Amino acid sequence: MPKKKSEITPIPLPVEHLLRQWGKSIRAQRQKAHIHMRDFAYRIAVSLDTLQRIEKGEPSVQASSYLNAMLTLGIMDRLCVTPDESMMISTIQRVRSSAKDDNDYF
Repeated sequence: MPKKKSEITPIPLPVEHLLRQWGKSIRAQRQKAHIHMRDFAYRIAVSLDTLQRIEKGEPSVQASSYLNAMLTLGIMDRLCVTPDESMMISTIQRVRSSAKDDNDYF
């Protein structure tokens, strides 16, 4: 049974648009490779219902399921850009106070 959509936090339109594009691409590439839905669902270890939801671009499907489908079809590198190292480095440094500074508590 599919998960219910949360009414509290709506999915931003750019995210919905991207998921629909991913779904269309996955469907088109699966069909181009002449892979039946049931066989492809088995290959990516999801149910047939989940594959149908992936191909519709539904946001309730886990991101890993989308990525696994793309990887299996060999299209992940064209649909998802790997971030460069500069995007994974934070300039914020954590500083802990020394134990000596905690004496004024009580």
